[in-house]
Amino acid sequence: SDTGLYSDIVAKATHSSIHSFKPRFQLWSDGADKARWVYLPECDPVIDTTDMNDWSLPVGTRLFKEFSLDGVRIETRLIERFGPGPRDFRYGTYLWNASEHEADLVPAEGIENAKGTAHDIPSEAACRQCHGNYALGGGRPSRALGFGAMQLDHDESDFNLEVAQVGGYLSTTPPDVTLPGDAATQAALGYLHVNCGVCHNDSVDGGPHTNLNLWWDVEHITVEQTGLYQTAVAQPTQIFKDQHVAARIVPGSPETSALFFRMGERGNNAQMPPVGSEVVDAEGLEIIRTWIESLP
Repeated sequence: SDTGLYSDIVAKATHSSIHSFKPRFQLWSDGADKARWVYLPECDPVIDTTDMNDWSLPVGTRLFKEFSLDGVRIETRLIERFGPGPRDFRYGTYLWNASEHEADLVPAEGIENAKGTAHDIPSEAACRQCHGNYALGGGRPSRALGFGAMQLDHDESDFNLEVAQVGGYLSTTPPDVTLPGDAATQAALGYLHVNCGVCHNDSVDGGPHTNLNLWWDVEHITVEQTGLYQTAVAQPTQIFKDQHVAARIVPGSPETSALFFRMGERGNNAQMPPVGSEVVDAEGLEIIRTWIESLP
């Protein structure tokens, strides 16, 4: 109730300066339902979009993400930019009480099986591991992984790319952000962008241990230009050498592709993503299976 998200937390009425939004492609969170909001400071709400792949949010921006499971509101996460530096972001998560009339700040170590569900509230270190500012790499400079040009370019979000442009929230005019390829390719690009590209990317915060780049950049207008195609398709694995796989992505053969195999693993060193999930995303696997089978 002190974060500014709600004008009436009991009625769940958000503040008039809060914008709800929905990413075009969703991060898999073991089936949890999610709601998202952004607060852009009224005094200077303009987002620096000079780099269209990594929006630089104005100081004072707050991003909220609420998680519910089986109708139970569990947690709301907060990322706030408190200063102009590239790492001036703070992270917090709030556990909702039984009546859902208030949520309290969770200790930095997080909570397992929150409110008797299978949902884990991450530690602060885990937040940084995905969003950035983490010793071992991972994340993007914007820190806002689902709030950007490609993710807001659709009509199902209250605050979308068109609203942001018309409303004067962007410092530059966005280019065409249409994903390349057919429907199966676009689905795979989008899925891997949000579920894998947040760590496997070539930004200053990307994972440093491989050259794998699964983040889609807006200037990549053909499939062959994408990081996914150049660093994964028919490319050998660098670290993962399980006997089941022949390369990162073997065209036409999901079962021998390391990417597909690791997406289907949980509870061992092969699991991808390594944090934030204990349940395999069956629909996501089918998206990637369909795409790999279509590759010549």
